[in-house]
Amino acid sequence: MLLREQHRQVIVMIVLGLFINTIFSFSASSAPLHPGGDTAAVAKTETPTIDGDVYDYNFELRGRSEPDATLTLTRSDGTYKVTTARENDGVYWISFDPYWFDGWRLKAGEQLTLSAEAPGKTVSDTVYITVLPSVPTSMPTVTGSIYANGGWLSGTTEPDKPIWIILNNSRLFYVASTSTKNGSYTMELDKRSYFLKVGEKLHLTAESRLPGIGPSDPVTVTVLPLEGKTAAPTVPRGVYERSLSGFAEPGSFVTIQRASGSELTERASKENGAFSARLGTDAYDLGERLKLTAEVYGKKVSDPVYVTVTHRSPKSPVPTVSGNVYTNGFWISGRTEPNTSGVIHFKRANGSIVTRTWVTDGSYSKKRQAFEKLVPMEKLYVTAMADGKKESDPVPLTVLPTSGKTAAPAVIGNVDVVNGILKGKAETGSIIRVKRPDEEYDLWFEEASETDGSFSMDLSWHSLRAGERLTLTAETIGKGISDEVHFIVQPAP
Repeated sequence: MLLREQHRQVIVMIVLGLFINTIFSFSASSAPLHPGGDTAAVAKTETPTIDGDVYDYNFELRGRSEPDATLTLTRSDGTYKVTTARENDGVYWISFDPYWFDGWRLKAGEQLTLSAEAPGKTVSDTVYITVLPSVPTSMPTVTGSIYANGGWLSGTTEPDKPIWIILNNSRLFYVASTSTKNGSYTMELDKRSYFLKVGEKLHLTAESRLPGIGPSDPVTVTVLPLEGKTAAPTVPRGVYERSLSGFAEPGSFVTIQRASGSELTERASKENGAFSARLGTDAYDLGERLKLTAEVYGKKVSDPVYVTVTHRSPKSPVPTVSGNVYTNGFWISGRTEPNTSGVIHFKRANGSIVTRTWVTDGSYSKKRQAFEKLVPMEKLYVTAMADGKKESDPVPLTVLPTSGKTAAPAVIGNVDVVNGILKGKAETGSIIRVKRPDEEYDLWFEEASETDGSFSMDLSWHSLRAGERLTLTAETIGKGISDEVHFIVQPAP
């Protein structure tokens, strides 16, 4: 009996030992271990840094965190903004410009909190930020008047620093703005861009937008009523099919209206009131009757003046053309009438415009790579249209096929994820393109120097990844695309 009982106890102990060993084996296999054998803890995200202090008129918060971390900035009232640090260098910025619809107007003394959370890590320690008071910009001086149909304001503000001059209405809605660095400013307000009401109070402030400096106290500008009527414009030289010129009150807006209701508005000179209307591809018809009115700031619209198109406009001389057109683009130059301005059109046989360029002092030059390939042996036509004249007869050009291949570009140095600067050399004037192998569109393109073929591209805004492989090609007008050149993005130095 004693032996049987002892045998039973041994069996129970063996079974119990196997059970306990199984439990500990499972627990050990389920928990990750550090090299020393301890259970691994999830790492905490590093505490983000902040560039400088935060003031009540700050427009953004900048700093660094772990790459690709999510940063949360929270106000004392619970509202918050979220952004993601750049993947390559951890730089982040959170905008809270008060002039945007979702902007913040911070208050001196309030406390903000900032935290970061990197992928696979826990939230960082909280950074506490106390908002500091800003020093106001000096009040600007203001001269000039604003009327119900617009006006000019000018004045002075603090010199030697960038200053924004902002005009708001009584409801604090934005009206107009300008900027200055030398301490003087001029601002025009036109009724066509903003509705002005007589007696309305406008508030003009100066704002440096430098850290720690807030806006000035406002200067009040009252919208004045119109007095009198603008003098009617005159057209002493007659009206041509493509041009009309005359005189009006200096600085006034001259509106030319056709019978169809379409309008063209020109600005009369501030010095002598001269104005001139030059039509584009459109033209007036002989015998057509036009209605002209003028309006100057502070006065009502003039009485109308009616004129009739009585003169034919002369045809522009045929331009000279140098250069060739290829299926992948062209580089054309030439001359038109001396001392004239106008436009050069490059057209297909059906009249559709491929591109255009402007004439300056009677000469032009146009270099263009074709975004939609041209067809070999098709005809392109070059025409000139000087200001006030009709389009010239066309000069035909035959589209030539490309010949040969552009030399492969060379990469100079390395491209890393932080700086992202790609430098190299290629055929002079060629277009350099950078692509990711799995993407259809160019990451960036740049024209190589016309003198030595050097090029430089800033790719830092394209979230480069260390180790990724990018493709580089070059294409010169008249030649085929080069062989591909590949380079690897290097990690941060």
